[in-house]
Amino acid sequence: QNEIDELRTEMDEMRDSFFEEDACQLQEMRHELERANKNCRILQYRLRKAERKRLRYAQTGEIDNELIRSMEQDLKVAKDVSVRLHHELENVEEKRTVTEDENEKLRQQLIEVEIAKQALQNELEKMKEQSLKRRGSKDLPKSEKKSQQTPTEDDNEDLKCQLQFVKEEAALMRKKMAKIDKEKDRFEHELQKYRSFYGDLDSPLPKGEAGGPPTTREAELKLRLRLVEEEANILGRKIVELEVENRGLKAELDDLRGDDFSGTTNPLLGEQNESLSELRQHLQLVEDETELLRRNVADLEEQNKRITAELNKYKYKSGAHESSRHHDNAKTEALQEELKAARMQINELSGKVMQLQYENRVLMSNMQRYDLASHLGIRGSPRDSDAESDAGKKESDDDSRPPHRKREGPIGGESDSEEVRNIRCLTPTRSFYPAPSGWQKSFTDRQQMKDIRSEAERLGKTIDRLISDTSTIITEARIYVANGDLFGLMDEEDDGSRIREHELLYRINAQMKAFRKELQAFIDRLEVPKSSDDRSADEPLSVSQMFQPIILLILILVLFSSLSYTTIFKLVFLFTLFFVL
Repeated sequence: QNEIDELRTEMDEMRDSFFEEDACQLQEMRHELERANKNCRILQYRLRKAERKRLRYAQTGEIDNELIRSMEQDLKVAKDVSVRLHHELENVEEKRTVTEDENEKLRQQLIEVEIAKQALQNELEKMKEQSLKRRGSKDLPKSEKKSQQTPTEDDNEDLKCQLQFVKEEAALMRKKMAKIDKEKDRFEHELQKYRSFYGDLDSPLPKGEAGGPPTTREAELKLRLRLVEEEANILGRKIVELEVENRGLKAELDDLRGDDFSGTTNPLLGEQNESLSELRQHLQLVEDETELLRRNVADLEEQNKRITAELNKYKYKSGAHESSRHHDNAKTEALQEELKAARMQINELSGKVMQLQYENRVLMSNMQRYDLASHLGIRGSPRDSDAESDAGKKESDDDSRPPHRKREGPIGGESDSEEVRNIRCLTPTRSFYPAPSGWQKSFTDRQQMKDIRSEAERLGKTIDRLISDTSTIITEARIYVANGDLFGLMDEEDDGSRIREHELLYRINAQMKAFRKELQAFIDRLEVPKSSDDRSADEPLSVSQMFQPIILLILILVLFSSLSYTTIFKLVFLFTLFFVL
């Protein structure tokens, strides 16, 4: 009975434990089911969202920018990782080559140390034998036998060691020769490829370009420059082709988008989307390749510039034994360019000087006529007025013609022209005579005199500036001639041309100085007449006073207009002639 009770209690305990375990398992399964339901709901929500997005993109024809961004980010990460791994691989390869070289050097040093050690051992054995011979021994036969046996054994060991070292050195030399043969084959293959692509090197440069035949370094640089230029041209053509292909793909993409917009309910929509995605991938690849080629072209252009600079530097360095002469030649060329510019400036200045001389002569003649008319104060007869008008017409015709420029001016102490001499003869030696008390000049006459004086002063300032510029050119030419004489680079033809240029400069400078003196004398002789306060207010108006405001207005318009000095002086002369007559 006790056993039955124990069995019952054990059965109850087992049932209770089973129920408890079953309840725990049921509770765990319920929790897992709840978690699975949550995950299913989340996945269903994501699936519905993705389907709605896909349908929206399919209907509207838009592009999934988020997916593209994620793919671009993954692509950038992959590119960065690949670049980093490539750099690490290159670094490891460099370290490996460095360690191999160091290992080779250490092996050679070890062989040298072994050889030195063996030589020291041989010397030590010889020293021991000599010491034993000096001490001597009682057993002469035994010692003789030993002395006969030991040298042969030592020689054999030495020969064996030397043979082993020679074998090791031969193995090392074989490895080196194999490596050198591989490098030689590789270089020959590259050279053959370059020759097949670009042909042989051109003939050497002429002697005038680099001061002698080009060296090997210059030829190598020239070849590299040609290769880089050809590669840049090829890459440029590839870029153009890829851009054309890119445009074609973009056009196809636009057509496919238009088809998608026109027929969204087409059953072939899936195939078109697949082809559209393939075209997008192809377009992305083409754009990446175009960007890579552009970078390569930029790198090649930089390399081309660097090689060109190195080639120019080498051209300058190639003639080191003639550096001073080439340097002097460069300076001579620069100075010759400056001299040409100075010649052109001298020609322009000579033309300006001749034009100013011509205008000065016209001004002097007009002022002389005005001076004579104002001092005489006599109104001429109709015949005289006709003569004066004919003279004015002739003078205006002469002014309208350009000056004769076959000759650049008087030489040495010659005066400018005979017209100035005639003017000096006709002009009184003193200043303008004071006007009679009964005759006074009008305000217009005074204004004309002031304007003429101001224009003469402006002309004098222009002449001073031209004289200073010519003096500067003369000093620079002197410095250049002194430098040329110092370096001994001047030829006979250059000497003759420079002497003629110096004579021309001195003549122009002397001519402008003489003209400046005459202009200053003319300004000194020119005085503005003073007005009279004694004129009564009841005096009847003359003809000049009647036209005074109109003529003053015309003069102001003329003087402040953009007319040339010659035209202004002509008009001033005509108005003055009108007042006199």
